Amino acid sequence: MTVHSNIADIFSAPVVALHSSASSSTQWKHLAGEINGRFALSAPDLPGYGSSEMTIRPTEEGVVAVAAPVIEHIAEFGQPVHLVGHSHGAAVALKVALMRPDLVKSLTLYEPAAFHFLNAGDDQDRALFAEISDVRDAVKTGAEAGTEDRGMAGFIDFWNGEGTWTSLLPHSREKLSAMAASILTDFACGFAETWTLEDVSRLTMPTLVLMGLESPEVAQHVAASIAGAVPDARLAMLPGLGHMAPVFEPEWVDPRICEHITGTERPVANCYWPRRSAA
Repeated sequence: MTVHSNIADIFSAPVVALHSSASSSTQWKHLAGEINGRFALSAPDLPGYGSSEMTIRPTEEGVVAVAAPVIEHIAEFGQPVHLVGHSHGAAVALKVALMRPDLVKSLTLYEPAAFHFLNAGDDQDRALFAEISDVRDAVKTGAEAGTEDRGMAGFIDFWNGEGTWTSLLPHSREKLSAMAASILTDFACGFAETWTLEDVSRLTMPTLVLMGLESPEVAQHVAASIAGAVPDARLAMLPGLGHMAPVFEPEWVDPRICEHITGTERPVANCYWPRRSAA
């Protein structure tokens, strides 16, 4: 796991930000600028992305294989951190919070790619799980046939809108196709998770869950379900934004992240106007 840090002489708790699938730590450059001078930011390249090699194998333990090195990194700070995650990174952040809540001062999740619990839900849940499973299957079929670009076309269009893949430049399509194996590992780890919404309901740290109102239904449903399970969590529904907004439209997302972190670090005191006596 490679870590890119912006460490300054700052006394606030540090921020650790985890990126989505098919991305890297560089997606948090705008957030680094947003919090510069107030918080130190550490953004790891998760396994299989950026400068980090794929060093894990999917197991029945789910996301723990990715969460464990993140926990080790957070422990090095010697204090709880403000943990931020997007999509796959949000699923990892949630797992970290479940495993080591003592290390998480606040939690911010943008549309966690945490789908496993849907398979044990009602008819709507299972239908959404089948939908995201089809996306996974398309990537898998393409990888097995040596036509990763075909599988990735469906993956990219699902999260970004129909026609996105064809609008990309050839070198971008080639770069994304090379990530098919990493994305399949992310899916495998996520689908193997076993935590329940009841487990999530035991989290006590200040939590903000964000979702874009232009995102796929499954992403919105998962975000709302998790926000509803965490006691006193806030759910921010962002008009006009989709699943990849933290990457492509961070100017609309990062201020909300910063607001939550700052509000946790320095809670606003209750203020009272002085009583005026009658003239």
